Amino acid sequence: MRFYESELERQENEFKKQLGEKIKGHRSAIGLSQHQLALEANISRTQISRLENGEINSSVISLLRVARALNLNKEQLLDLFEY
Repeated sequence: MRFYESELERQENEFKKQLGEKIKGHRSAIGLSQHQLALEANISRTQISRLENGEINSSVISLLRVARALNLNKEQLLDLFEY
């Protein structure tokens, strides 16, 4: 049973890392700093940093705020979740 949990945790961590990399890529592409994105999304800069580094499991609302601040449409938002 522990093997399954470890594999599941590994997959979840990889997903968070890939999601963070995609968000960072969009942010960089439009020339925003983490601070600017945090202000636009109304969340802390620390949370942006931790999200981009795959360190946190962010809420759906926070991800929606980030997507709006990055001017992502629905399809682009869903593309963030491709794994």
